[in-house]
Amino acid sequence: MMKICPLCRTNAEISDGSPLEEDNTGREFVQCPVCGRYDYSKAWNELEEFNKDHLMSYLVYNGIHEAGDYRYYTTKSKEWCDKWREKFDHGNIDHGRPIHLTPEIVENWYPKTIAERVDRILKYVADHAPHMGSFIQYDDNRIYSVLFVELYEDQGKKFSIDGVEDQASFIVNYLLAEGYIRTEGYDGIFLPYTCIALTPKGYSRVEELERSNSKGREVLVAMKFGEDTNCLRAAIKKGIADAGYIPILIDEVQHNDFITPELLSHIRNSKFVVVDLTHQNNGAYFEEGYAMGYGKQVIQLCKADVTLHFDIAQKNTIIWKTEDEIPERLKNRILATID
Repeated sequence: MMKICPLCRTNAEISDGSPLEEDNTGREFVQCPVCGRYDYSKAWNELEEFNKDHLMSYLVYNGIHEAGDYRYYTTKSKEWCDKWREKFDHGNIDHGRPIHLTPEIVENWYPKTIAERVDRILKYVADHAPHMGSFIQYDDNRIYSVLFVELYEDQGKKFSIDGVEDQASFIVNYLLAEGYIRTEGYDGIFLPYTCIALTPKGYSRVEELERSNSKGREVLVAMKFGEDTNCLRAAIKKGIADAGYIPILIDEVQHNDFITPELLSHIRNSKFVVVDLTHQNNGAYFEEGYAMGYGKQVIQLCKADVTLHFDIAQKNTIIWKTEDEIPERLKNRILATID
């Protein structure tokens, strides 16, 4: 049924209940062209727990919009999401693949400074432009969320457009003044923040950010995620952290069949990549290949008695019997092989 998205106020398909269970009392499932797909409890008014402006930007930057993608965000618990993702990964695709979302996740992601916002905007435009230098035409309320414009007032309870144009123009004029973007009108109308392309300087800034991140301390971990791998997850994280790096585990966006631009961006931005191949996860194999193709060093792990694919079986691999031995061995391998 076509209704109004409770976040961005755009026409959206909204149905009662979650696709993941029979008891759907008080829940709404939203398929919005701006915010993507998400599910929440209307009965408990769960959206009021979020800063709605921050949530809209999060969903525009990280949301699920592609046709044929079974994922969606939900306010259900992480344990509940893990259970249903496990069912999905074993072939039960009828119910979708939920991604746990909380206000804390959104706030940790949301940029805290103008400089961070500018960098996020430039990377967004670069990632979504079909070709280098292509203009992207924005409509609906998407452009406001891309630019981190605030649409809500009264502690996020009242939707308002007062001051929106000033906010959007402020950030776009800054990007223009810095020479990062160029704009043009469409349909004979000049709307300076609806049609945007990066300049060579803008692309140079994006490349600089990626080089800076790759020289930093973040490390992507590719593995199977679920309740059955929580001990393995903790062991890998400890080994990376003990070596002085920051483990990045993106189980909320990883899936064998859906390789998102955000995932590939994390790989490009990582200092190196750690891959556990114990569960013969197709996504982990793909991510390792992508990382190697991008010139990243990859550290492989695998449980004893598991046969690796012949293409990478000859690669020096940390073979482990119990999770307890992983942290020390992984730390030592990192310190010995990573510059």
